[in-house]
Amino acid sequence: MSQVRLRVSALCIRDAHVLLIEHKSFAPDDPQMPVSYWILPGGAVERGETLDEALKREMMEETGLECRVGSLLFIKELLYPYPGSVEQGGRHHSVSLCFSTTVTGGEMITGRDPEYPDDQQMILRVSWIALGDLDRYHLYPPFLADYILQQAENGFSDTTPVFLNSLQ
Repeated sequence: MSQVRLRVSALCIRDAHVLLIEHKSFAPDDPQMPVSYWILPGGAVERGETLDEALKREMMEETGLECRVGSLLFIKELLYPYPGSVEQGGRHHSVSLCFSTTVTGGEMITGRDPEYPDDQQMILRVSWIALGDLDRYHLYPPFLADYILQQAENGFSDTTPVFLNSLQ
């Protein structure tokens, strides 16, 4: 198995909408996984890159938007296959740090993952989705919609970072 990947993700809320990316499944051969789901913008931190730099780069690559990085909101560990499964984490193991972000410029586009050729792109589209409509979308990780709604209600004030494991 390869090393554990460090990832960053951006939670950006503006005018009661959240910035999300429709993404192809990372496990298309698993019938229990959807064909696509909506995720926060983000990706892997490259060697020598700060977390702040990585998040700004990922936002630009995936959405065309510039951002200011705010506070740490949550830490999410993902092992696939899931803990307790045969070969847990054999296909994927990452730790993702999610930060609040504010868009500061740019023009929204449906970006691309530079590590994939054009015919294998994972990003399907980028959209600002109304908070009141989140229940109409399949968000990943599963806790994400509830987390966004709960934190938005509090205005993200006094948010204490939380750790969420692979089964949450």
